[in-house]
Amino acid sequence: MAKSKKTEIKPKGEKTRKKRGGSRGQSLVEGAAILTFGTILVKVIGAVFKIPLGNVIGEAGMGYFSAAYALYLPVYTLSAAGFPSALSRQVAENVAMGRYKDARKVHRVAQRVFLITGILGFIAMSAGGFIYIKFVDPDSIYSVLAMSPSVFFCCMMASYRGYYEGLRNMTPTAVSQVIEALGKLFIGLGLAVGIMYYGEYTFHNNLTAYGVTVNTLEQAHIASYPYAAAGSLAGIAIGSLLGLVYMLIHQKKRGDDITEEELASSPAPHTSREILKTFFTIGIPIAMGVLVLNITQIIDAITIQNRLEGIDPAMLRGIYGQLLDSVTDDKIPNFLYGAYNFGINLYNLVPYITQALGVSALPTLAAAWAIHRKSKIHSSINSVIKISVLIGFPAGLGICALAGPILELLYPGKPAAVIAVPMLRVLGVMVLFGALVTPINSMLQAVGRQKVPVYLMLIGASIKLLMNFTLVGIPEINIKGAPIGSISCYMFIVVVSLVILYRRAKIKPDIITTFIKPLFASVLCAASAWAVNGLLTSMLHSDSRIVGALITVAAIVVAVAVYTFVILLIKGITKEDILMLPKGEKIVNVLEKRNLI
Repeated sequence: MAKSKKTEIKPKGEKTRKKRGGSRGQSLVEGAAILTFGTILVKVIGAVFKIPLGNVIGEAGMGYFSAAYALYLPVYTLSAAGFPSALSRQVAENVAMGRYKDARKVHRVAQRVFLITGILGFIAMSAGGFIYIKFVDPDSIYSVLAMSPSVFFCCMMASYRGYYEGLRNMTPTAVSQVIEALGKLFIGLGLAVGIMYYGEYTFHNNLTAYGVTVNTLEQAHIASYPYAAAGSLAGIAIGSLLGLVYMLIHQKKRGDDITEEELASSPAPHTSREILKTFFTIGIPIAMGVLVLNITQIIDAITIQNRLEGIDPAMLRGIYGQLLDSVTDDKIPNFLYGAYNFGINLYNLVPYITQALGVSALPTLAAAWAIHRKSKIHSSINSVIKISVLIGFPAGLGICALAGPILELLYPGKPAAVIAVPMLRVLGVMVLFGALVTPINSMLQAVGRQKVPVYLMLIGASIKLLMNFTLVGIPEINIKGAPIGSISCYMFIVVVSLVILYRRAKIKPDIITTFIKPLFASVLCAASAWAVNGLLTSMLHSDSRIVGALITVAAIVVAVAVYTFVILLIKGITKEDILMLPKGEKIVNVLEKRNLI
């Protein structure tokens, strides 16, 4: 029975691997460090992709791009998003109990599920896109169709990521994410630039751009934006294909590190029906929770443009003045929605980093929960929440303080650099809550409360929908009402989720150390950034973009230094917190010698 290998992942050199006393894979600290480093690298690559992309395709193009992405997220979520977590949890629990045959069988069963849902998701997005565009700008259809293959590729890739994460091996996930990001950077950005260049070329030669007769270069750009946005999204789809190819190669060459001895000693696996029942019992509530979270972006895509269409264009032109001079009346909703997403792209940088903590915590916490290791449960939950706070609070308030300078630094001369400023300030405050949502949801799933995020997200989405519909329709508020609805949604979700998580794990939180001290240091961090930026700007009196960029960078550097100094001074960071970071032991040794922790 143990020798059957027809459908198993075959580990390379499995007979020579030494037994590790029941401890398998990377620790929470190691896994979080790998995923965090990988996520930071992916976000850097993503910034290198999206910042020039925004400058290439403008606010209108970003509107098409964001509308397609808003549809992709819930379709992908229904197809796969909750199931990697279910796979990871099932594998982690089985390995913790020595059921290695079950771990492998869970993976095989899950792969069939991902294959079916990936195909259905691809069809749903391709066909459903023609209905969806009736609620957004019709020119978004090209972007929707270009993005749809990514649903299938990401579903198949998720079947491998979830398995290796369950084995507490975060390296394949991190590497595949980097490959995916590099693909979209070089291919997606390259296609967008090439498509815009071709539109300019045909304009100069015969006064047309993609079949439209145009009289000015600006009109040629407007005609090219839908296709350039689609090209950038096609690059994302190709990047996900490259990530899947890497996972297939990794599986074939490296296997899963389960030995023949472990397989021989493990009991007979459960039936496929039993595994599927558990898989869907865990996965569907998780998927619904993520779906409702992503529905907030669909709510934005549909309600923002719909409610803006109900406002007299003359009133919006009176508010935004010459910033809308190049936009026709019928394209103003898409233009403002695109400008809003310039701020959303910056906001997303922080929650995506803390999301890695939740991914790493889920299998570790699920394994500890399965064997009732109370001390491990408490330390895992406290560490993830604390690190999320230490990252999210200063980053969020820093974004709030420097919203204008950051937008001008990244998108010089773009109308979005002005339009998005008040929205980015609100989104900066929202980071304080957004950075905690995914880690807390992952931990709730690990401790068997996977339905809780669903209920809370439904209520949060209802709050978001109501506030969007009310605020965006008020001419004086218009697009600026969208982030207000989002912050209300996330604030409710985080506060209630934390209470439930602490009660479930029977943890008495240390409010002062976990929240108050980091918040105090973050306020001083943001205040110093605002003060340095204002002081240098008033002293130099320069309109140079280079000088403005240097001032912004200087303000950020000072803010980081102030935060680091204050958080160490007030003992707001512990030895355990620092050990969660890459090279944490070396940092701890240095700080202990100086009596800073």
